[in-house]
Amino acid sequence: MDTRSASAMQQGLEEDLYHRVSEYEEIGAFTVPEKLAAEMAERFVFDHVALKDDEEYWEKVKENFTDQQILELLALIGFCLGMGRLLAVLDIANDCPVNRTADPDKDPTHYVHG
Repeated sequence: MDTRSASAMQQGLEEDLYHRVSEYEEIGAFTVPEKLAAEMAERFVFDHVALKDDEEYWEKVKENFTDQQILELLALIGFCLGMGRLLAVLDIANDCPVNRTADPDKDPTHYVHG
């Protein structure tokens, strides 16, 4: 689903970067900690067991994040993943309005169903 945070867009998230965020490793727009966080989210979703056992990855993470930041990041990733799945199972995610522009006043009646 194509969604974005209106506040992030208003604070300078550019449309091109938004559409290319999945290319975080290649496009050179992200800092090392941002890349590590994106990788953590991706791996947590698709293969958390391998993530747990990847000592080389965790060494890099610990060079860039405190233990508290790691805990908070994983908690947020887990919360977002869990909420997304909960909403999908209950089939209520499609009832929420989603802003598709940086300015929610441009089309406040637009709903995305997916």
